[in-house]
Parts: sequence; C-alpha cells; structure tokens
Amino acid sequence: LAIMFLPRQFQVSVVENVDVNHVKTAMWLFPLYMLVINLFVPAIAFGGMLHFAGASVDPDTYVLTLPLAKGHNGLGLLVFIGGLSAATGMVIVETIALSTMVCNDLAMPLLLRWRALRLNERKDLTGLLLGIRRAAIVVMLLLGYLYFRVAGENSVAWLCSTALWVVA
Repeated sequence: LAIMFLPRQFQVSVVENVDVNHVKTAMWLFPLYMLVINLFVPAIAFGGMLHFAGASVDPDTYVLTLPLAKGHNGLGLLVFIGGLSAATGMVIVETIALSTMVCNDLAMPLLLRWRALRLNERKDLTGLLLGIRRAAIVVMLLLGYLYFRVAGENSVAWLCSTALWVVA
C-alpha cells in the first residue's frame, strides 16, 4: 500500500525500476531492511525514558538529546547531520515524484486538449515537460514553506483564507 499511496515510494519502486527482476529481490530485502533499521528504536526509546524521566524532553528528540546529555557532542553532531541528510533526501525525492505526477496527470492532459497550442504537431516536448516539472517543484517547495510558517503560528483561519484566495 505504501508503494501505491506514497509518491516517493512510487517513484523509487515503479518509476525508477529498470528491471522487473528487482522486485523479486525487493520483496525479501525491503522487509529485512525495515527490520534492521528499527532494531535500535526500542533501545533508544527505553534509554530516553530512563534518562529523561520526569523531564519535559520530547521523545521524538531522544536520538539527538541522549548523546548530548551524556557529553558526546561529536556523536550528537553525526546524528544531526544524518537526520538532516535523510530529511533533505526525502524532500528531494518526494518533490521530484510529485512534480512528475503533476506534469503527467494534471498539466499535460490539459495542455494536450488545448488545440490552439498545437502540441500534437511538435516533435519534441522535452523542454515543455522539464519546464512544467521545474515550475511544479518551485511551487510545491514554496507551498511547503508557507505551510511550515502557518502551522508554526497555529493560524488555521489564516491558512483557510489563504487557500480560498489561491483557489479563487
């Protein structure tokens, strides 16, 4: 279900899959990978609950605050860099997958129906496709930043009015 409903999983599993035989390997390797990377989660959660009992430390930050609390600043820096790179990679893949979907499923069907553009007479639409995808990436990143700013201020009314303004 994740492959069908999460754009980044769809991008990696379907769009970038160059060989059907890779699916056979992924069927056993992906669950094994998920198991291995989650082996340390209970240990970090338990360690954080023990060390920060009674303190107002967010459990989502245990992986970063535990090394810092014990004076291991280098390890804390590595954890921060690892988390930052994982988040950045996820945003990049997600944005590329969504821009491809916007281009292929929203923009191009509309543009191909607009006969005045005469797109059916053009031999190469590569530049147009890349332009649409790049514009979609910029718009999505700006909308994501806008959401971040609004959600941080807890202004639901402002978000709703802005969304209505954008739609109108």
